[in-house]
Amino acid sequence: MSQVKVFNKGYDVATGIGEMLHTTSIRHAFGMIRRGVADPVELTIIDDRIVPTVLELTRELSGAWVEGVGSRSIGFSYRAIHERDHWTCAYCGRSVSKTPLVDALLATVDHILPSSRGGESSWMNLVSACRECNHRKADRTPAEAGMQLRFEPFDPSRAYRVAGHIEFFPVLEKVAS
Repeated sequence: MSQVKVFNKGYDVATGIGEMLHTTSIRHAFGMIRRGVADPVELTIIDDRIVPTVLELTRELSGAWVEGVGSRSIGFSYRAIHERDHWTCAYCGRSVSKTPLVDALLATVDHILPSSRGGESSWMNLVSACRECNHRKADRTPAEAGMQLRFEPFDPSRAYRVAGHIEFFPVLEKVAS
């Protein structure tokens, strides 16, 4: 099966100059077009079907994860949670640190659904929090504590950033050949 080249926004069709990010399958390329993540810039005919061979992202990629689902694993750890959340408290928005000037800003990791209530230690249930907010929330959900998350947690091995916005790779069903 043919691979489709995916370029960052700013790809020049006339000269072929641009930042190639990765290649993907034709099926995934059609999903990216349908979701408005990318536009086709070069097409070809394969088996009497018009298919894209080159895509350009609709927004400039600024950042991190551009590899496909499952093709690389992002190591799960508390440090990785802080890195994902940019060392920012998910509740108050202040910067947290391993060695803060003020003890209240010590970097901790909070279970959104507390582990005492069955909450897992997973990408989707953990956020970076300052010690003060983590103690204030205690063994409650954010709603019970009257606190609101400033950003939603996400699994970085299943996502990529486009201009600061998180896009998720689609889960494609395997088609019997």
